Amino acid sequence: LDPDRLPRFDKGWQSVVDGLRAGRFFVTTGEVLIPEFTVNGQSSGSTIAMKPGDRPEIRVDLRWTFPLQFVEVISGDGTQVFRERIDCSDTGPFERRTFRLTPKLTGRTWVRVEAWDVAVNGAFTQPVWLTPRS
Repeated sequence: LDPDRLPRFDKGWQSVVDGLRAGRFFVTTGEVLIPEFTVNGQSSGSTIAMKPGDRPEIRVDLRWTFPLQFVEVISGDGTQVFRERIDCSDTGPFERRTFRLTPKLTGRTWVRVEAWDVAVNGAFTQPVWLTPRS
């Protein structure tokens, strides 16, 4: 699915189906948008290899209508779910910002991002999968 082009009805919807199957999409209530989300340059549905102690760069481009309340990095290790919240009380209405985050993800098997505004509108990504690398 080319993010810069809408699929044409007369050409079929296979590119949309392929993107959904691969996990390359985000979910939104409509007021918060996530045009870009990557972990070490890889988008949702991808797998990246990590050494112990690696702190991959999460890049998330957000656009919103109402001021943001917080952005949250959510990850898991197969047993527990971990949350790291970033306060966004310094944002205003109708803004956009690219967040670059480097959370500790040692031992985790997946990571995704959520963003919520002051009116409880939100958006979240699908996970990027993390595998150990020696």
